[in-house]
Amino acid sequence: MIDTQLKFIADEFIRSLQSMPQVIEYLDALNKYENDEIITSLMENYNQLSIDFQKKQYDGTLTQADIAELRKLAAEIQNNKLYKELIKKQNNLKELLQECNDIVSNEISMDFAKLAAPSSCCS
Repeated sequence: MIDTQLKFIADEFIRSLQSMPQVIEYLDALNKYENDEIITSLMENYNQLSIDFQKKQYDGTLTQADIAELRKLAAEIQNNKLYKELIKKQNNLKELLQECNDIVSNEISMDFAKLAAPSSCCS
């Protein structure tokens, strides 16, 4: 069981992270991205085309036109203003979390993120 003081410290750390500009900006960008009809439609179309692409690839009926269509749609998504902003904010957040990991890891003399990560092994 987690010691009460350790839980308090962890909760404070989480609250501190949640108030960081990088977290707030990322969540704002994510909200705008997820609620935008244009990007939502583009992503739905991309996902459907990807499924069709895989089926055609498996069946051996994939054409250069299919590949070009998927690439064109992927480029449209990657050039979308909201997508670019989300990726930028996500990278800023990753940098913040890496800094946090470095500080905590230094304090406990082991890789905190690796230690805290869920086991990928089947239980």
